[in-house]
Amino acid sequence: MLNVPSALIVQIVYLRYAFCFLAALMLLSCDRNLTQKSEPNMMPLSSRVAPMFNKTKTVCFGRFMVDVPESTTVVWGDSIVPLTISIYEHGNRQVNALADDFIKELQSGKAIYHGDVPLLLSVSEVESVGGRIITGYEDFESINDLRIQGYFELGDDGVIIRARPLRSDAAGTVALIKSMAARLRRREVGEAPSQPGNCIEYAFIEDMDNPAPEDLMEHIRIGFRLKEFPDAHFSIYVAPSNPHDPESDSLERQFKRFKENPSTPEETRVLARIKYFREGPRSIHDWQAGYEVLMRTPVEEGSLSHHDFQMKFTGVPHDPYKPYADIQFQTGVVGDAAGAGEASLTDEEAVAVWNSITSTIRVRPIGVAVNKSPADKLRSPLGELAATGRVCPQTGWWKSSETNLLDGTGRRHLNAGERMPHVMIVSNLSLWQRFKGERGVYRAATMWQLVDYDDALSPVLAMGEPGPQPYER
Repeated sequence: MLNVPSALIVQIVYLRYAFCFLAALMLLSCDRNLTQKSEPNMMPLSSRVAPMFNKTKTVCFGRFMVDVPESTTVVWGDSIVPLTISIYEHGNRQVNALADDFIKELQSGKAIYHGDVPLLLSVSEVESVGGRIITGYEDFESINDLRIQGYFELGDDGVIIRARPLRSDAAGTVALIKSMAARLRRREVGEAPSQPGNCIEYAFIEDMDNPAPEDLMEHIRIGFRLKEFPDAHFSIYVAPSNPHDPESDSLERQFKRFKENPSTPEETRVLARIKYFREGPRSIHDWQAGYEVLMRTPVEEGSLSHHDFQMKFTGVPHDPYKPYADIQFQTGVVGDAAGAGEASLTDEEAVAVWNSITSTIRVRPIGVAVNKSPADKLRSPLGELAATGRVCPQTGWWKSSETNLLDGTGRRHLNAGERMPHVMIVSNLSLWQRFKGERGVYRAATMWQLVDYDDALSPVLAMGEPGPQPYER
């Protein structure tokens, strides 16, 4: 009789521990399958990966910073701030030679719709910044399109600033090229300037005083190659947020379409074999409302299984510190093709590397900007005219002479000393252009007219005419 209670007690204790063990497994399983966390669980670094992060370096790109292993090779892509700018390290002579080649190229071509004259329009010396600006037609049949390129010296380095404006925008573009060259300085490796502006390869371009929104149309591309794992490539691209439809760039929306609407049976089979590590919202410091997808692709024809991680932020329109951002990490990369080789990182290692690098992306700290203003002077009369590119002669409300403008861009409050801005003109798009999602606007020079001072309520505004809109470019 005494053995029966003992057996029951043993069974009860066994069942109790078994239940606790199963509950723990269920909780662990749930935690592994969570996909809606804004901050990732930091995975421990393996013995192969941990030594890479013992020593790191901070890389400044655009208005931002990121920490990567010290042995990482940094690869810069295009920098547009807001025109395309390239720095040739120790390339002073090379840039001068390229300028001569560009002149010869334009001289040898003919603009058949402009009286069969050479494509070359002008070569202007810019003594203030040590360089020259070359202007020519885009091609032999061009009527309105130009190529304008500035070639400058930056110590021992060479600089080329490239633009393709409309002919009517030539003066404003030349003024912008001169301004960019004047604000450019050499940047040492590892330097993160405290002034507002953009880090680009080898250099830093400081913001102009009171920049207009079109002066902040910045595109920065940068990549990182891990020395210990050469097939692992990490890249960051930042650009202005789409002011009209930010959600069109949403990775969540794009990935949902990808998963729910495969176009072929083969795509359906591939989707079924994808391995997902994490999918859901993600925030990094000041960058909020991002979305990430971490997956490993299956073996396909012409591609081996590899990691394909991506995170996107739609950004905040008109805020250069919260831009659209596209961050990617791939393995098995050979010749810039992911999956062309074997992935050298395990799944756990790839996720750990991704977490370790992405969590360090942040806005570069800057000092308090000093607002500079010209000395007080007599007012310019109402009706005063000033063209794009000219220094604004009077603080007040200015109105563009152009029609068919993007809403809110034709009336601007400008401060004396600023450069008179461009306007954004709405163009008609073809059906194919609309299908591709192209934006039917382009930047143009204009003539501005002073219509009111800023020390009293504008009579025009008092009668109900809309004032400046939030999106003014």
